[in-house]
Amino acid sequence: MGICLATTSGKGGTGKSTISCGLSIAFSKMGKRVLLVDMDEGLRCLDLLLGVDHSVVFDLSDILNGAPIANATYTLPQNQLISVIPAPSEIGKISPELLREFAQKVKSIYDVVIFDFPAGLDFSLYTAIGDDAQFLTICNPDPVSVRDAAAVCARLPQTKCDARLIINRFDAEYIKRKIYNNIDDIIDISGFRLLGLVPQSSELMLLSVTHNINKKSKALKALYRIARRLCGESVRLPKVKKI
Repeated sequence: MGICLATTSGKGGTGKSTISCGLSIAFSKMGKRVLLVDMDEGLRCLDLLLGVDHSVVFDLSDILNGAPIANATYTLPQNQLISVIPAPSEIGKISPELLREFAQKVKSIYDVVIFDFPAGLDFSLYTAIGDDAQFLTICNPDPVSVRDAAAVCARLPQTKCDARLIINRFDAEYIKRKIYNNIDDIIDISGFRLLGLVPQSSELMLLSVTHNINKKSKALKALYRIARRLCGESVRLPKVKKI
């Protein structure tokens, strides 16, 4: 059974789906086969971010209704180790019972499965992906986003793996300007253990246009460190100035 991840956030706009895509690229650099499952009914974006949107005919709802998994699985032309299953274009097409069965199947096929859930506090489908899921809450370092992360922390279902925090769009200015004394302040307010920091990055911002991340970019290096930690490696956090 491979690694099962679920990305979450309080409010939209934290870059959650971009982080999901970035992690898939980082895992693929480790030789792992990755499946991204878009769970945002009506507002899917992973297919667009990774450049397979023009190929989409079937989606997750078709699989849940009996179609072969391969029918709605779109592999990236530029990276054969990454595949995407788009979310339904209509709301209300995903049932917990069918999702549970689907999740067990894909976890036995891929090395890493990432369920990219919509922002907000509707956790009705979270337990359907199994108690082996590692929940990753994505927040930005601004006070509003950190408070929203705390709201998510208080409501996430318990699984075998403790939920963790990824701080996206990190900028050392938040520390220099004394908005926070240090990173520990963000961790304490959110209520999560920190998994990693991803710096502010124009490459991540333009992912929907470029569909890739330069392997030398600081953002991909940060995501690679996070991927290695998720694989059980001990990887130290760089000094704030070098993130």
